[in-house]
Amino acid sequence: MTSRRFWGFLLVGLLFMMFSMSMRTTSVEADDLLQDVPRLDGMKIYFTESSGEASRFDRTDAGLSRFAGLLSQLGANLFTLEWRTGFPTDADLIVIAGPTTDLAPDQIARLWAYMNNKGRVLLLSNPIGDGKTSALSTKSGLFSLMWADMGLHARDDVVALEGTQPIYATPTPEPTDEATEALSATESALATSDGAEVTEAPEVTQAPLPIVGERPVLVTSFSTDQFDKTHPITQGLDGSLAFFTARSLEVDASIQGFVVTPLVFTTSKYYGESNYAQYLKDGSFAFNIGTDTTRGPLPLVAAYQNDKTSARIVVIGDREFATNGAGLRTSPPNSAAFIYPNNARFLLNTVTWLLDKESVSVEFPTAAPTATVTITPSITPTNTPSPTPTSLIPPTEASKATLPPTETSTPIIPPTALILPTNTPSAAVTPDLSATAEATTAS
Repeated sequence: MTSRRFWGFLLVGLLFMMFSMSMRTTSVEADDLLQDVPRLDGMKIYFTESSGEASRFDRTDAGLSRFAGLLSQLGANLFTLEWRTGFPTDADLIVIAGPTTDLAPDQIARLWAYMNNKGRVLLLSNPIGDGKTSALSTKSGLFSLMWADMGLHARDDVVALEGTQPIYATPTPEPTDEATEALSATESALATSDGAEVTEAPEVTQAPLPIVGERPVLVTSFSTDQFDKTHPITQGLDGSLAFFTARSLEVDASIQGFVVTPLVFTTSKYYGESNYAQYLKDGSFAFNIGTDTTRGPLPLVAAYQNDKTSARIVVIGDREFATNGAGLRTSPPNSAAFIYPNNARFLLNTVTWLLDKESVSVEFPTAAPTATVTITPSITPTNTPSPTPTSLIPPTEASKATLPPTETSTPIIPPTALILPTNTPSAAVTPDLSATAEATTAS
């Protein structure tokens, strides 16, 4: 009994040593990764969490622990904004990461006063109607104030592209002879009891099921490299940014006492579906002129700057852009190898710009390969003539009856098992309307 206890304690000790070495290795890797980049020492960053926002403490796919970890490694001091104890007077930046329920009127009032007096805010807002969010409607609360005084708000839509999903034939089970199966089992048992060697039958690989049709779907997860490459936030980006069910933004970029800059766009194929809840309910959808948002390029991220009040605000129309299981997913899990490294770079650039600090240039490790599944091509959507949008966004080709021949779609299933079209590179500051998008559909 004493010997067993000894070996048990020894095993526990060895496991603890292995775990400690692993944690030290991860910490050393993170320190080495960020040791030569500009620091955020002394900056106080507050995260709101009272309305269902993604939490900086949450290490699950829905959490912000990786984003918070990057900020912490750069020396920033992170806090939770406690509304009940008063609004912080020392906040250098406030992060509002996708509330699922609306902020209370008194919270909006205090936040609005902060935003208009040297306030710095990073706001991530998921679409209303995505099945999880009912916060931050276009015409009420915070966004109504922002549109009136700042020329910026998010629309009540879901950015989408029409595609197709294959329908596979239903497998037909082959008839079996129960008596034969029972006899085979008995013979195997007898052979084993007599000491004879039993050879397992070779594994039979089932042929893939044939595709018998296709159903229309909406592609809502995609990547894009269409962004304003002159802005400090987009410096150092060498590829695409990934979005996972986003809402479009409306921006008034006319000459005013402040500057509002749309930073990231879709290609011209995408439109804003205003009745996404119905699509989730029964799969039906259609592009409706006057109801849905006109086909793109549609702004997905925008920055507001007012030198008179020293206020800076960035709005991202997708909470999952920054969560552990989507925009900041890693491979291998819990490593520094981001599958979408430009999302991490963009978020760090956003924070440094909001804080008026030097931008951070980080080279992350290459992510390990992840499984992908190829499926049949999606349909090429047809543009319906639409009224000219009132917001000042880059020129579109929405009036054309069909898309240019170069805008074809080749669907793939990315590691996240989400539908993820990819846009081809463009060197222009204004989104290139002849870019190629890769529509993705779930199998």
